[in-house]
Amino acid sequence: MATPEYDALVVGARVAGATVAARLADQGRKVLLVDRDEFPSDTISTHALGFNAVESLRRLGVLDRIEAAGFRRIFRHRAWVEDICIEAPAGPPGTYSLAPRRIVLDQILLERAVECGAEWQRARVDGLVVESGVVVGAVVQRIGAEKYDERPVGRPIYYGYFHGFMPLVQPTIEFFFGSDRIGFCFPMRPDEHCLILEAQPEDFPRIRQDPASWFRNVFSTLPGMTERFQHVRLEGRMLGTRGIENFFRKPYGPGWALTGDAAYVKDPCTGYGIGDALLQSFLVAKALGAWLDGANWEATMEAYTQRRDAALRPLYEQTVAAATVRDDPHAQLHPLRAALLNHHDARRVIRALPGLLDQIFEPMDRFRQAFIENLYEAEVESRA
Repeated sequence: MATPEYDALVVGARVAGATVAARLADQGRKVLLVDRDEFPSDTISTHALGFNAVESLRRLGVLDRIEAAGFRRIFRHRAWVEDICIEAPAGPPGTYSLAPRRIVLDQILLERAVECGAEWQRARVDGLVVESGVVVGAVVQRIGAEKYDERPVGRPIYYGYFHGFMPLVQPTIEFFFGSDRIGFCFPMRPDEHCLILEAQPEDFPRIRQDPASWFRNVFSTLPGMTERFQHVRLEGRMLGTRGIENFFRKPYGPGWALTGDAAYVKDPCTGYGIGDALLQSFLVAKALGAWLDGANWEATMEAYTQRRDAALRPLYEQTVAAATVRDDPHAQLHPLRAALLNHHDARRVIRALPGLLDQIFEPMDRFRQAFIENLYEAEVESRA
């Protein structure tokens, strides 16, 4: 029997791989998508989908299915710094966040790739077919692409899916910042919340002995959690890891290309992972399509790499900074508490903050913020 030939072999069928397969198959390419895992199945994840990632799901044609699975639109983000709370919209008017479970999201994306024409097989790829130094038949799990801009490994993270957690009236993503940990609360489906804690590396040996007890003891001390966390039930077991690497990897070579965590990975504390995987996959699928249509491989893939790095660099720098910073436990917030106590004073503080942004943030942060600011400005102009 003749061995089937394909335009592309995509190894890994979760967010990044399924998205690339769907985009290439939608171009009319013959695509084989493989993964060693069964589907549907779960995987460690940040779960957060910002408004830009939600838009990527809309472009893929799967957003309606994810929402039909019960995952709620999230219109507000709330950040706690010790006992001070700041709340803001989840994005420009009309946009929202989502927090889907990967066991649902990945399956829907896989099904979408198959609908677009990709073939799917459960298989473990463990060999290369190389001709004249070019990969032509398969991709191994680790190609050995060079890493660059590596940063220290991030913090330990543990999370679980909880039922019985007391929700807010309006679904809101909550962040809790302290000197030695970060907490997250992602509302998923009704009576289903993903609760997360990041700790410090030196605490990991103690935490790993009994993650569930540590998690309950710490999470219940976060602002407002004494009552809201009191009657929770953990589904299954706690999931976690010692820490996540931070690096870019050259995303292509002779006959092969990388996307998703294989090409670029960072600490999950900013929640950009899924959205970045979708964006990378859109970009690489477009580049591969151009090459399949006759463009020069090296020039096309180098242009893809530069575009990818330019798009993701601000998010990477923000993440690395956020993963390593520790708030000064001796910093006095009492002057701010006093100003915020009176609602008229709080109004003045909020109005004055935009004038301080250039003093507070690094240029890369301001570049990232300017992109979102332009979306707000466009909304204002559209209503004029």
